[in-house]
Amino acid sequence: MTEPGTDPVTERPHPLSPLVKGWIAVAAVVAYIVQDIPRGGLGDWERMWWLLAAAVGVGFLGPLVIGYFSWRFTRFVIDDEQVRIEHRFIEHRSERIAFTKIQSVDVVQPLVARIIGLAALRIDIGSQGGSKTIEYLSRQRAYQLRDYLVARAHGTQLSAEGSFAQPVGGLFEDRSAADRVVVRVPALRLVGATLLGEGFVVPALVTIGVSALGVALSGDLRAVVGAVLAAPVALALASILVSRLRTELNFTLTVTAAGGVRVARGLTSLVSQTIPLDRIQGIEICQSLPWRPFGWYRMRMSVLGYAVGGDEGQVSTVLLPVGHRDDVDAVLAAVWPSVDVGSIPLRRVPRRARWFRWLDAQTFAWGHDEQVLVAVGHLLVSRMAIVPHARVQSVRLVQGPVQRRLRLASVEAHISPGPVILTCQHLDAADARHLAMTELDRMRSARGRAHKIIGVDRGSSTTDDQPQ
Repeated sequence: MTEPGTDPVTERPHPLSPLVKGWIAVAAVVAYIVQDIPRGGLGDWERMWWLLAAAVGVGFLGPLVIGYFSWRFTRFVIDDEQVRIEHRFIEHRSERIAFTKIQSVDVVQPLVARIIGLAALRIDIGSQGGSKTIEYLSRQRAYQLRDYLVARAHGTQLSAEGSFAQPVGGLFEDRSAADRVVVRVPALRLVGATLLGEGFVVPALVTIGVSALGVALSGDLRAVVGAVLAAPVALALASILVSRLRTELNFTLTVTAAGGVRVARGLTSLVSQTIPLDRIQGIEICQSLPWRPFGWYRMRMSVLGYAVGGDEGQVSTVLLPVGHRDDVDAVLAAVWPSVDVGSIPLRRVPRRARWFRWLDAQTFAWGHDEQVLVAVGHLLVSRMAIVPHARVQSVRLVQGPVQRRLRLASVEAHISPGPVILTCQHLDAADARHLAMTELDRMRSARGRAHKIIGVDRGSSTTDDQPQ
C-alpha cells in the first residue's frame, strides 16, 4: 500500500475533445452536401460556393471554435480528498466529488471517440447527486484514472502516480492482466436469444396471426401480407434486434483486481461499468418459455443509486444478457461467493392457492438460509429473485380479501429501487406471518456479517440502506 501523494494532479481533457463533441455538426454538413449534389449537380455547387462556405462555417467551424474555448478553460484536479472539475468558459462552475461519495466510475467510448482513441469518464455519486462526466481523455488515461478513483472510493490509500503505473486495458478489451473473466456472451447466442425473446416473438406471432386471418378472409395473399408486414412492423422488429446488439454485443463480465465486477458491452460504442459488489442489492434470474429448450437464462440486478429501467442506456442493470446454467452459477459465485442458491430448500405454496392462480400456482415457491431470501414463480417467464437479508430495508405482509378467504398471504421484501422485486406469493397465512416477523431478525443479524458475503459493507453506511 502506498501513501497518498501530496501534490494534486491537474490536467485538461484531451485536445481532440472539441472534435468529438462536434461530430454531429460535421456529420450534418457532410450529409447535406452529399444529399444535395445529385439534385443540383456539381455545376450548381460552383455557383453556390458561398453557401457551402457558410454551411461549413456555421455547422463545423462554429462548434469547433466554441468547443476549443470550452476545452481551453476546463480542467480537473485530483488531490488526496476529492476530484474537482473546473469549468471557466462562459459560466464558472466547480464540481467537487469526494472520494467517499463515489459509487462507481464508468468509461464510455462513443464511436468517434473510440476511433481516435478517446474515452469519457462518468463518475456516479448516487441517486441524489447524479453523475459527473469528464470528456474526453485518452483511452489509457481514462482507464488509469478510473482504476485510481475506484480504489480511492473503496478506501485504498495510494498515490495517483503509483496507480497510473499499473497495467490497464487496450483498444479492444477493457481488462488488465489482474482482472479475471467470468463470462463472455457469443454474438450468435445473443442474436438467437433476441429472436426468441418475448419482446420479439410476441409482435412476430401477432403479425403472422393477423396475416393468416387476412388470407383466410380475403384470399388475397399478396395484398394482406403487404399491408400487415409493411415497413412499420418490419422496422419495429428490426429495431428490437439492432437495439439489443448495439447495447449488449461483446458482453464481457470480469472481476476486477479491486474486488468489484466490470461489465463491458457495446457494438459501436464501448461502455465499461465497474460496480462495487456492496452496491448490488438483489439479483433476478429469468427464463422465458421459448428459451427453455435451449437452457438460456437472463440475469438482472438492482444496484444502489441506479434508476429503474436503465437497461438500454449507458447505465445498465443487466448482469448476464443470456447464458446457460453454468454461466449463471459462475456469475453468482463472482458476486456472492459464499451463497449457494441450489442448497436452499424451497417450499411450495398450499394447493388452495390454485383457486387464486389457476395456471401458475404450482410454480410459486420460497425459501431462505442465513444469508439470502429467495422467491420463484410465474409460468411464461420463470423468475427467481434473490436478495441478501442484509440488503432488505423493510418487510410487508399483504393479504387481499380473496387471500383472506383462502387463508393465504404474501410477503414483500423491499430493497433499493431496481428491476429486482422479491415477493413470496400466496403463502399459508401463518407461514407468511412467521416469515415476515423472523425476517426482521435475520435482517439485523445479517448486517453484522455482511462482509462475509460481499467483502466490504459500504452500502450499509448509506441512507438508502437503513431499515425502515
